[in-house]
Amino acid sequence: MGQSLNLDHLHYLDEFLLFKSDDYKIIKDQISHYLCPHQFDVETVEPLNTRLNGFSFGNSALYDLKYSAPVMITIDEASNFYLFRITLEGQCKVGLENEQLLQSPGIMSVTHPNTRQQIVTNQHCRNIILKLARQDVETQLFKMLGHTSHDAILFDTGLSCTAEGIRSIVETLNYLCHAYYNIQNWSFISASFTEYLIELILLKIPNNFSALLNVKRQQVLPGYIKKAQQYIQDHLQDPISLSLLSQCCEVSVRTLQKGFSQYLQQTPVEYIRDQRIERVHAALQNCHGNETVTEILLRHGIQSFGHFSTFYKKRYGCLPSHTLKMNPVQMAEMVS
Repeated sequence: MGQSLNLDHLHYLDEFLLFKSDDYKIIKDQISHYLCPHQFDVETVEPLNTRLNGFSFGNSALYDLKYSAPVMITIDEASNFYLFRITLEGQCKVGLENEQLLQSPGIMSVTHPNTRQQIVTNQHCRNIILKLARQDVETQLFKMLGHTSHDAILFDTGLSCTAEGIRSIVETLNYLCHAYYNIQNWSFISASFTEYLIELILLKIPNNFSALLNVKRQQVLPGYIKKAQQYIQDHLQDPISLSLLSQCCEVSVRTLQKGFSQYLQQTPVEYIRDQRIERVHAALQNCHGNETVTEILLRHGIQSFGHFSTFYKKRYGCLPSHTLKMNPVQMAEMVS
């Protein structure tokens, strides 16, 4: 793998030691903390000598994990993250029962959120692990499709890192290590980089939305749909009726509804709601000062707080108040 891919900058991970231990409890607790909840069993009496290097960026993280003894990890359904795992040294078996993948150097596997999975390593197993929050992946998919989906995103697994699409992702991770180590104030650009990385993953790693994403990239929307989208973006804070929207687009309400269903797989009402949720989410994440959730919702034309919060929680897995509480901008201002 090292001869066919440029991994020069992955060595920067060596500078970010998170823990190193041969104590069973410390290893189990620390791996659960940094990666995901799991069961941890030792296969032999050999010293564990486990180490974890890495760093976080936004809700995401990149890790370098190495075991020096055979272990068995069982990830439970409580995990709410995607884990993209690239083996650099040794081997591991990933999966359950008859669906096991023998993962050797140069192979990528994926652990999906809310899915039980077992990983059995041999000694000297070393993996690069990219951790992405489910809500971030789903949000990026929404931006690319223009509408939400009730289906979970499922990626193919057991892919070679020398494949063209996977190679571009590995090279991006390589750049990420370089950027995190060398660029001052990296935190200010990490959000846009995360969006780019997730978009790249959605486009390059085969998944159950690949065909739809390819169609979306090639699809030319009718002019009245584009006009409707622009009007919605410009008037999200205002009440938007179907009759007003159809007049703006110079088509009938029926044509408008049919067009949204055909090209965006949503009704106009659902599209407007999702756009408002997206904009409110961004406002909550980037709020300065002491603005409250109520003030933000009112500023974005939301009148029914309870109804809106139900859709918001379904989309992001938490209430608007929780997003505001975890706002990195406000937290930084409080620290300073």
